[in-house]
Amino acid sequence: MPGHIVARLAMASLGLVLTLVPGTAAAAAKGGMEISAAPSHAARVGEPVRISGSGDEEAARYLRACLQERETGRPGWRTLACGATVGAGAGARVETRVWPRRRGVFQVRGVLYGLNRPGAARPEPLRASPVVTVRVR
Repeated sequence: MPGHIVARLAMASLGLVLTLVPGTAAAAAKGGMEISAAPSHAARVGEPVRISGSGDEEAARYLRACLQERETGRPGWRTLACGATVGAGAGARVETRVWPRRRGVFQVRGVLYGLNRPGAARPEPLRASPVVTVRVR
């Protein structure tokens, strides 16, 4: 093979790789889920704790934000509340109040679910927020 044909083949394959790499970077989804709990100090038994969260994700058509809780020492997460289903880009929100019944610690997190349509039966979890620990005295 003449040298100029080999060079063109090498450049053509390099061009193919360069066109694929930006496409894969563009396919990476952007988004996140954050929550907060108030009061920021230790709560008292029976005192309301306000928990709110918000999130967004580009990879889903519709979104729903939910809050989950877990008591220390117990396995699994229990859903506290879910917000309304919204279109992607609108920002999913959720807010609830809990009244702790005993002393100790409980943890909360936010989960952002993706849906293909607003009434989808099985939403897909997309993101989870960092866990927030609430102390109860």
